[in-house]
Amino acid sequence: MSGRKIAAATVQNRTQTPFWNWLKQKLLASDRLPITPPPGIAGPDGKAVYQNPLRFPNTQSARPGSAELPTLPGGVHHKLADNYYLTRDGRRNVEPPRELYASGEFNGGRAEPVQVNQGVSTNFGLTAPTPGFGAEWTRSKQNELSSQQNNTEFEYLQRFDKFAKSN
Repeated sequence: MSGRKIAAATVQNRTQTPFWNWLKQKLLASDRLPITPPPGIAGPDGKAVYQNPLRFPNTQSARPGSAELPTLPGGVHHKLADNYYLTRDGRRNVEPPRELYASGEFNGGRAEPVQVNQGVSTNFGLTAPTPGFGAEWTRSKQNELSSQQNNTEFEYLQRFDKFAKSN
């Protein structure tokens, strides 16, 4: 960017009266007692300096008209002017959804429900049944871990499984 500023260095920045400056420094704790540590990051002399967040013309760079142009990557967005909006808008590439009957896969009939639990061999290699409708859980000692196989409460609960059957 250019080193030229918007206003000359002789321009006086706007400021408050001494009372309001003193009150602001007390409320912001930028002037503290010697026994308390300084606020923020201390400078080379060990004291923290209040940084005024206001921007003034003699602290700002010149406008972009006098600065060099940015270096942007190539593409449809690289131009600063004459970039037509409709050619850059991604929403223009969206098409309506295709109709189901146009693909020939839909015949309008009612489909049969899919059997969810098909057994261990066709159940994606899982030992447990697939969750969802039609899954019937059967408790068996052979499918349990060794800690459960030796548990006496497991045998007691297995007797009541015949009452929990859904059909």
